[in-house]
Amino acid sequence: MPFNPWHTGGVSEHFDPEAKERLLKEESEAWDTTAVSEALPGDIPVVDVGPYFKSGLQTDLEAAASDLHDSSVRVGFYQLVGHDLDPGLCNQILEATRQFHALPREAKSAILMDRPGWPVGGVGYLQVGARKLPRRDKGNRNAAFLIKSDEHLSFEDNQWPIESDLPGFRAVVESYASAITSLAIRLLPVYAVALELEPDFFAPAFRHPFWRLRMTHYPPVPPRRESDPYGIAPHVDTTFFTLLLPDGPGLNIFSHLRQQWIQAPVVPGAFVVNSGELLKQWTNDRFLSTRHFADNQPDNDRYSVPYFFNASSDYPMECLPSCWDESNPPKYPTISYSESQAAVQGE
Repeated sequence: MPFNPWHTGGVSEHFDPEAKERLLKEESEAWDTTAVSEALPGDIPVVDVGPYFKSGLQTDLEAAASDLHDSSVRVGFYQLVGHDLDPGLCNQILEATRQFHALPREAKSAILMDRPGWPVGGVGYLQVGARKLPRRDKGNRNAAFLIKSDEHLSFEDNQWPIESDLPGFRAVVESYASAITSLAIRLLPVYAVALELEPDFFAPAFRHPFWRLRMTHYPPVPPRRESDPYGIAPHVDTTFFTLLLPDGPGLNIFSHLRQQWIQAPVVPGAFVVNSGELLKQWTNDRFLSTRHFADNQPDNDRYSVPYFFNASSDYPMECLPSCWDESNPPKYPTISYSESQAAVQGE
């Protein structure tokens, strides 16, 4: 019998994050990923927020929101264009990612994630073969450098390589993190209108958003056999949404429309965006939280920078008023990020 993370006790319900983690792991191990096809035109829709960002007009906001809603209920992923994020800064963060992972092992090992004596979990260097984020029995074939922030955590609370080892690295990472956070907040009215809410509906929930930035390296390895580990194992994100900056192919998503795995194309200048479990639950399952995984490339290094965006960690996410009625009551109790997957992700 599958795990049920929602336990009823009297008139109230509470959430068991460990049970939810086990459920996600159990589900992922049942997915058949042996066949992956090329994406067809329209498999991953494009959402262009450029006209709305430039004009601020309600008509442009509604047009972007309509496209976002369609992609979120049918696919769970979209390609974001017109976002105005400096392409030079995007190139800088990818280059900074390459430079970090080229550091000597001892420099990176000095800032290992969850090392004894460091007070903040879930930040620092994650080695190739780690069995966390997502938690799996086989180690993921990637290495990563992670930072995070919320109301109580600043850049100072994260681990950083020594400045003399990598001059200017921290400045680039902080600049990119600030810029991508601003972009994420600018997208909130589009999500609100897509869900038939007022444009500023989500503002109170994201006064102090919890976010995590992951600078990932997938070293070249031979093509994966069925028994081999993944670059990153099949999973669904546990976020509100995720903004991914890739430098090349390797991401694979499950197409609900085609009922098969497809290779996500790389669109120059676009972010790959997907909904996570928290947005899926907040929308009463209206928006999809789509399974995906990443493969290493056989002949070249691959780098990607996903940004995981969530509401303020203590904000109670009650089922959105536009997503339920008497015939479709809320499926989940009100819950905050800190009560959900944060409890099993080293927060």
